[in-house]
Amino acid sequence: MSQDRTLRPGARRAGAALLAGLAVLDLAWIVRDFSKATDVTDAWWMWSGLIFRAQDGIWASSFVEPTLLVLYTVCTVTVVVSSAARGILVSTGVLTILLRVPTLWNLNASWVQSGVSDGLRLKVLFSAIAMLVIAAAVIVLAVAGRRGVPPGSPGTGTTRDEAPARPTRAGGVAACVLLTLVAAVLVSWEIHSATEQGWELYSQHFTGDRALATLLAVPESWYGSALALVSLYAAGAALTRAPHSRPLGMTVSGPLLGLGLFRLSFAAKSGLLGGFGQLAARDQLWLCTAVFEILAALGVLLALAARHGDADGREPHSGTIRAFSSA
Repeated sequence: MSQDRTLRPGARRAGAALLAGLAVLDLAWIVRDFSKATDVTDAWWMWSGLIFRAQDGIWASSFVEPTLLVLYTVCTVTVVVSSAARGILVSTGVLTILLRVPTLWNLNASWVQSGVSDGLRLKVLFSAIAMLVIAAAVIVLAVAGRRGVPPGSPGTGTTRDEAPARPTRAGGVAACVLLTLVAAVLVSWEIHSATEQGWELYSQHFTGDRALATLLAVPESWYGSALALVSLYAAGAALTRAPHSRPLGMTVSGPLLGLGLFRLSFAAKSGLLGGFGQLAARDQLWLCTAVFEILAALGVLLALAARHGDADGREPHSGTIRAFSSA
């Protein structure tokens, strides 16, 4: 008999601890930048892409850190109680690896070494390596800590012991459409940037070579391409209503929502929103993209929130009343 997979209790606790560790590392660099800011709000505007100088001239964090901090915090709590714990761990681990890998080669580049003290550079490098190791451990734990749940198993009275819930048919289709559009928009911007800038300049924005404002920043085009790749895979998973489609789609919505929010924050601080009609067509499209990213992320979260079998408030196999639903 085929089985769906969930996590053993010990694996859940270990997974939550690892995700908490990732959150602590991000929080540490955020706090460090707060201490170097003339005003705490300077760090926020720096994350948004505006030029605000740190007291020592060097920022460590970017908008990725607060975005991932929120994601890790939510996932740490959810993985303990959710039937989709395996999907949450794998999705978060993969996303972390994709977004942290560029830090390894950028911190070892000569242009960073010549402008940053060895002490700070090594701290950031070891932190990035620790994040990658923890992310890999999270994925291994999700694979090694699984246990089978027979189809239709009523579990032990808690949703975390049930088979992972699939999205509803309507929710799966809606999430697929939104995630596909997200991938298409992100890829379109990358094609536009490559065409407009030429390969030499575009490649720097992709790899981060001499193009990063902070030590932990993810290269702009790398970030967009990574999100497009994961979004496209998540779209396919949502369409087929795979067991991991809900946690995957919800997880990728976090970085997408962060991207849109900080872009909109930049626009608001720069006064672009008030003069939208006077902006060039490209800038108008850029602002519309930021709004779309926010709405799409929220739409995916809403579409995947409903679990298959919840529409009538009953378990599809056991017939018992469900008191509440969880991710």
